Amino acid sequence: MAIHVIQSQRIDVLVQGLLQNTIRPSKNPFAVLQTQHFIVPSPAVQEWLSQRIAEQQGISANSQFHQRIRGFQWFAYQQVLDDKDKVRKANIPRLIMKWRIYQTLKSFIEHDENSLAEDHPLHSIIQRIYDAASQLQQGLDKQLKKQSMLYWVSEQVSKLFSHYMLYRADCVRGCPQNQACQCPSNWLAQWGRGEALNLEQQFFKTNQQISAFTLNQAQELENWQRWLWQHTFHDDFIEMQSIDADFWHVMEDVQQRPQALKKLPSQLIVFTLLDLPPSQLQFLRRLGQYLDVVILHYNPSQEYWADSVDPNWKKQYDLRVKERFIGKNPNATDADIQKFFDEFTLNFNAEIRESRHPLLTRFGKQARDHFSILSNLSSGEEGQWVDAFVDEEPINLLTKLQSDILYLVEPEAHAYPIAKEDDSIQIHVCHSALRQLEVLRDQLIAWLAKSSLDQPRRPNDILVLVPDLKQIEPLIRSVFPHTPNQDSVYLPVKIAGVTALDAHNAWRAVLGRIQLIESRFSIEDFADWLSLTATQLRYDLDIANTERMIELLINAGFKRGLDAQHLKRSLSQDDDDFRFSFKFALDRLVLGIAIPEHRLFENVLSYAQVFTADFELITTLVQIYQDFDHRRDWMIAHELGKQTTLKCNVEAWLKLLMQDIVEFEQAGVESLKTVREIVKKQERMLTLASFYDEQEQSILQDIDLPLAYLLNEIQNLLEGQIDQALPTGQITFSQIGQIRPLPYKLIVLLNLDGGKFPDRDVHVPFDLMQILKPQLGDRSRLDDDQGAFLDALLLAQENLWLFYNGFDVSDGEVRDPSSVLQELINHIAFISQADHLQSTSTSNTCPENLTAVAQIVSLDGIEVPEQIQTLYHVHTLQPFEPSGFESQQSIRYQDQWFQVAQQIRQTEALAQRDAWVNTPYPSAQDDIMVLDAGQWIQDMTFPARLYLKTLGVENLSADDMPALNEPLILDGLARYQIRDFLQKATLHSVDDATVNDMRLLQNQLPIGKVQLSAWQIGLAEQDSLKARLKHYAPEVTLTTQRQWRIESGLVMNITLPQQQRADWVSLDASSGRAKRRTKVWLEYLLWLSYLNLDAEQSKGLQRIAVFSDVTIINTGLSSAQAKQYLLAWFKAFAYGQSEPLVLPAALLLKLSENNKTLTWIAEDSGRSVIEDFTVILNEWNKSDAFLPYDLTEMEWSKKHRDWQFILQEQDATALLKHACDQFAYDLYQPIYQYQTVAEES
Repeated sequence: MAIHVIQSQRIDVLVQGLLQNTIRPSKNPFAVLQTQHFIVPSPAVQEWLSQRIAEQQGISANSQFHQRIRGFQWFAYQQVLDDKDKVRKANIPRLIMKWRIYQTLKSFIEHDENSLAEDHPLHSIIQRIYDAASQLQQGLDKQLKKQSMLYWVSEQVSKLFSHYMLYRADCVRGCPQNQACQCPSNWLAQWGRGEALNLEQQFFKTNQQISAFTLNQAQELENWQRWLWQHTFHDDFIEMQSIDADFWHVMEDVQQRPQALKKLPSQLIVFTLLDLPPSQLQFLRRLGQYLDVVILHYNPSQEYWADSVDPNWKKQYDLRVKERFIGKNPNATDADIQKFFDEFTLNFNAEIRESRHPLLTRFGKQARDHFSILSNLSSGEEGQWVDAFVDEEPINLLTKLQSDILYLVEPEAHAYPIAKEDDSIQIHVCHSALRQLEVLRDQLIAWLAKSSLDQPRRPNDILVLVPDLKQIEPLIRSVFPHTPNQDSVYLPVKIAGVTALDAHNAWRAVLGRIQLIESRFSIEDFADWLSLTATQLRYDLDIANTERMIELLINAGFKRGLDAQHLKRSLSQDDDDFRFSFKFALDRLVLGIAIPEHRLFENVLSYAQVFTADFELITTLVQIYQDFDHRRDWMIAHELGKQTTLKCNVEAWLKLLMQDIVEFEQAGVESLKTVREIVKKQERMLTLASFYDEQEQSILQDIDLPLAYLLNEIQNLLEGQIDQALPTGQITFSQIGQIRPLPYKLIVLLNLDGGKFPDRDVHVPFDLMQILKPQLGDRSRLDDDQGAFLDALLLAQENLWLFYNGFDVSDGEVRDPSSVLQELINHIAFISQADHLQSTSTSNTCPENLTAVAQIVSLDGIEVPEQIQTLYHVHTLQPFEPSGFESQQSIRYQDQWFQVAQQIRQTEALAQRDAWVNTPYPSAQDDIMVLDAGQWIQDMTFPARLYLKTLGVENLSADDMPALNEPLILDGLARYQIRDFLQKATLHSVDDATVNDMRLLQNQLPIGKVQLSAWQIGLAEQDSLKARLKHYAPEVTLTTQRQWRIESGLVMNITLPQQQRADWVSLDASSGRAKRRTKVWLEYLLWLSYLNLDAEQSKGLQRIAVFSDVTIINTGLSSAQAKQYLLAWFKAFAYGQSEPLVLPAALLLKLSENNKTLTWIAEDSGRSVIEDFTVILNEWNKSDAFLPYDLTEMEWSKKHRDWQFILQEQDATALLKHACDQFAYDLYQPIYQYQTVAEES
C-alpha cells in the first residue's frame, strides 16, 4: 500500500496511466465487479473521463466519482464509522451556515440604533449594517434594509468560513495531540480557544511598516470573525475534527482495520488537481498506508520548477533588496550596489528562484504550488514517482511555446522564425462581442471544412471559452441558431453550464404568481407572464387564447394593479378610486357573459363585446385571479407579522414552493426538474440540520426568512449551473476555468479585453486571507483565471484562437487587450524573428524594450511588432462591409452578408437602375370592380395607402403598447371618445337619465376627482354640438347603403340619406381636419352623382357636417358638375394604383383649417397650377424639431412612415410637384370653391 504519483504534460498519457492501474490481473473472478473510485476536480473532468474510459474499454460502468478530495474524505468517514448520524450532522452545507449566521446576528439589529458597546467584537460589523440603512426613516423600510444587509453579510461570511475550514484549520507542524496547536496558520483552533491572531506576524515581512489603517482593518475583521466563529461554529468544527480522529483511530486499530478496509476501495485514483489544500494531501498520505492511492498529476513542465518565481515579483523583490542596501549605505556607488547584489544572489541561492520561463511562472502559480506540495512525495519513500512526459518536436508556434514550457527553455530573443503558413495561433481583433461571434462562426466553418480522413475534425473537438458567458449567452444563441437554416451552414453548439431557457422560463412562470403582485402588476407584465409556455400549459391555453385574453383585458380597461386591495398599498389613504385594475376588468368581462351590453348592474359596467367563445377564457381568468389572490401576502408576510396566518419559516416556504412546482409539473411542464431538485435539496438540508441539532432549541428551528431571500437562493443556484459545465458532443461554449484541464484540438478564447479578463473585481469581502500573507496551496480568483489561460495555451492540440475588442464600438478608438493576452503577445514578439533581424539573440533584450530592435507596423490602427503581424486578423465593424470579403487574409463564408456586400459594391448598376417606384405597376383588371365608398374615400384622401394596398405590401410598424397607467387627465382622443359615446347614445334614443350617468364611462374617465370635471366638460361639449345641430336639422340625417353602377365595369357601395331631402346633416364628435373635410366633399359628390337631378334641383342640396370645432357646408353643385369632378377623382384613383400619387388631402387642404385658401394660376399650356406652392412645400418638408407630435404619423409630411417607405431613394419634392401640377387643381380647387365654413355665434 502506498501513494503513487504519475505526472505528465499530456492528459491522454494520464488516461493511459489510469487504465493501466484499473485493469490489473486478479485471481478473484469477482474482482471485475468491484467499483472503481476516482477523485476528479470538477463534473467536467468526470464527464470527459467517463467518455474516454468508454472509448478505450467499450463501456464505462461500475465507476464512482468523487468531487475533489474532500468529497471522498466524507465518503470514507461515512463508510467506516458506525455513527452515521454523527457524520451527517457534522458535514454542514454552506447554505445552513449562512442561515445560522443570519439567525445569530439577527437579534443585534432589531433596535433602532446599534446597542452594542464599541468594545464589543461585533460592533464594527453591526454598525456597518446600521450605516447601510442610515438614510432611511425609522420604520419598516429601515428594518427591511437592515435585514437585507444582514443576509448579504451572512452570505459573504459563510463563504469565508468555508474557505477557512479548508485552508486555515489544520496543524502543519505536528503539534502534540495533548497540547493546543500553536501553528500560526491554524486560525480556527486559536479562535475556538478565544485567542486573537498575531496579525503583525501574519503580514509580509518587508522593510516598510504596516499602515495603521490596514492593521486596524485587519484587527476589526479578526475580532468579529473570531467571536462569530467561537459562538456559532466552533463546537461543530470540534465535532468534525473528532470524526476525523475517530476515522484514523479505526484505521490504526489492528482489530478494526480489516473490517474498515472492506468498506473502502482497494485503490483510489486522483485524476488531475485544481486545488490542493495541504491538509487534504496529508489525508491522502495517511490513507496511502492502508490502500493504493494513485495521483495522476497534470504538470506542464518536466523540469523542477517548484522554486521558480513570477518574473514581475522577482524584479520587485530585487528592487527592494537594492533599496534596503542603499538605505543603509546612502553613499554607495553603482558598482558597490551591483557587487552587493551579486553576493546576495549567490548566498541566497537565488539562481533557482529565477523565472526561467516567464509564461509558466507568471500564469502557473497554482500549478507551481501544487507541484511544490506534491514534490514532497518525490523521494519514493511513500510510493512510486513516475515521470511520463512525452518528447515532441515543435512544428509550429503553438507547439514551440508548449515545448519551451515543457523543457523550461529560457526565451531567446528573435530566434524563432514564424512561417507564413503557420496559423496555429491567431489573434482576432474586433469591435464587439457580437462581431467576435460572427467572425468565429466563419472561422469555424472554414476550420471544420479542412477535415480529412487522416486528420478528422469534428464539432466536439472545439472548446470556446468566455470570461462572461452569462452576458453573451443571448448573442451566442443569435449567431449560432438552435435549428438548421437553409441559408447558412448549421453548426451544432451547446452552451455548457447555463440553465436551459425552458427551465428558466418555467421557473419564471411559477414565480410570476408570487412576485408579480409585488410590482405594479401592469398589463405588460401580466401579458409577458401569460405568454410563457409553462403558464399556458398550466392553464391549458394556446397562443390564440392568450392573445384573446389580453385583448379582452385591455378593452375592458385593465392597466395596472390586481385589485383594490393591491392598489391600496401604493396609493394615498384618501384615494378610493380603484378602477383599471385586473379585478375591475375581470368583473366587467364576467358580467358581459350575462349582459352582453354596455350597461350598469350593481355599479359594475358590463363589457358588451363578449362572445360565446370567450366564456371559457373568462373562466380561466377567474381562476388565475384566484391563484394570485391566494399568494398575495407571500412576499410581504414578514411585514404583516401577526396580521397574517402564514408561517414565515423556511420549512413552510419550501413546502409551498414544492406544491406550486408539482402543480405545474402535473399540468405537463417537464422543465422544472432542476428547480424541484434544488428545492428538495434545501428541504433535506434543513431537515437534517434541525434533526441532528441536539440543543433543546435549535437555532434553525422555525428559522424565519422573508420568502424573497429564499427565492433569491433558488435563483442563484439555478443560474449558478456554470459550476456544472460539462463537455458536450458539439461545439462547447463554457466559462473560462470550468472545463479544465482537458485537451481539445481547437481552443478559442473570446472577450480577452482589458478590465474583463482576468476579473479583478470579483472577491469576497471581509477576507483576512486576502489581507494577510498567502500560504502554499491557497487559491485566488486571479490565479485561477491565469491558470485557466495557461491551460488553454498548453492543451490546445492544433490551434489556439484569441479574440478581443481592439476598437471602441462607439468612437472607433483603439483599445488594449487583456493584460494576460498582452503578456503572451509580448513573449511571442520577443522570441519571434523578423525578416530583417539577425537570428542571434542579445542577452540584454527583453520584451519591454522590444521596440528598440523591432519595427512596429499598423494594421488598421492596431500597432503590432512586424514579426508577428501574420498572427493578427483585424476585422471590420460590420459583417457586410465589402472590404471584409476582399481581404485575402480573412476567411469569410459567403452567407447573407456576402450578398449584402455585393449589393453595396454594385454602385454603377445602382446608378443606372431606374427607381422601382417610377415604373408603372400593372394593375389587375377584373371584369367588374366593386368598390366600397368608405374604403375608396380613405384611399383617395391618403394615396400612399392606395398604392401599398395595390402592391399587396404592408408597411409593418411596432405594435402600440397598451397604456400602463391610469388616465390622470383626458387628451384630445379621450375627449373625442366621450363625445362619440354621448352622441351614439343620443342617436339610439337612450333616455337622458341613463345618458347622464357618469358610471357608464367609468372605463374611460380619469381617476380621482378629475373624472367629474371631465364628465361635465364632455356633457357641455355634447350639448354644444346638439345646439349647433339644431340650427340645421332637428336630428342627424339617417343613412342607408345603396349599390351604384357607375359604369359597366364599376360598381360602388355608397352611403346615402334614407329619405330624399334637401339637407344631409351629420354630427361628428371629431374636429374638422382637412382629411375629414375631403371625406365629406367626396360623400357630397357621390350623393349628387347618384341622384342625377337637374341643375336647379341639385344646386339646392346641401351636405352639412357638424364637427366639434366647425360646421362644414357643401352646396352649389349640380349633378352634372359632380359627375365631372368625380371623374377626375377616378382618374387619380387609376393613376394612384400604378404609380405613387403624392397628393395627401391633409396637405392640400391644410390651409382651409386656418380659413385660408390656395391660389391658382394658368400656365401657357392652359393648365392651372398652384401659385403659392412654396407654402405646400414648406409643410411637406417641415422639420420635426421642437414639435409636440410625431411627424411619422402625420399624413401631410414626407416623414410619414408610409411616404418614407414608398419614396426612399426618390426626389420627394419633385414627385409632390408633379402630382400637384397634374391633379391638384381638378381635385381640390372645387373644394375651396364650394365648401364653406358656417359662421356660428
